[in-house]
Amino acid sequence: MPSIRATAASCLGVSGTFSIRRDVYGYIWGGRMNRTLSLKRHLELIRDDAFNICPFLVGHESGFPPDTEFTLVELQIIQTAIDFMREHYDQVGVGVRRVYWRSIPPDEAGGYTVVDQDESTELTRAFSGPNDGIDVFFVRTITDAAGWSRTPGPCDKDSASGRNGAVLEIESLDAGWIGLVMAHEVGHYLGLEHASTLTNIMGEDPDGDGIGTIVEGTSVELTPGQGVTMRSHCSIRPHCGGTA
Repeated sequence: MPSIRATAASCLGVSGTFSIRRDVYGYIWGGRMNRTLSLKRHLELIRDDAFNICPFLVGHESGFPPDTEFTLVELQIIQTAIDFMREHYDQVGVGVRRVYWRSIPPDEAGGYTVVDQDESTELTRAFSGPNDGIDVFFVRTITDAAGWSRTPGPCDKDSASGRNGAVLEIESLDAGWIGLVMAHEVGHYLGLEHASTLTNIMGEDPDGDGIGTIVEGTSVELTPGQGVTMRSHCSIRPHCGGTA
């Protein structure tokens, strides 16, 4: 099995002295980490079918100082939410490889800290991270849902029309809930439609309004078929890993 150092070099572009927390997991604010997904399993996932994400902190000062738009507690909750998404996706063998953190300073964010569906689309059109990662925008509040995404998301964000990222609100201080919403919305980006059962991460949309119903602690399942759909999306990166 490839070593941690070989995996870090081949999959994450990290060499020399590195931090497991910062450079392997992509977490830069300390705080609790969800250890349900072991380091060994995490490395297995990022070597195989995995995607990169680009979390945007909308309205947060550049350089990531804590306690501007987002408090340090909220920043740590976002990291824990990414852990929850990793744990949920492990059941179908899909990993989160690189985490490209970005911030949109207040003078650039304008009114995009509070958005509706249409403004969520505008936000993803106005800002974009590295083209090899899925953009996930964190805003203070979404007025008409907990999150928005597109099914499926585009392969080339720079040339795509319409919404080209996922948008989530940080209104709740519950990492499990935010992690579930993130798994749900990124699932849409990776090609998943709403499911027909509430126990699925993709929830259900009984009234056909385009807003899925999900419940923390209940909507936790992904099926093998959904895993096939996710792994067939263009955001899944090539296998990597190096030698032991």
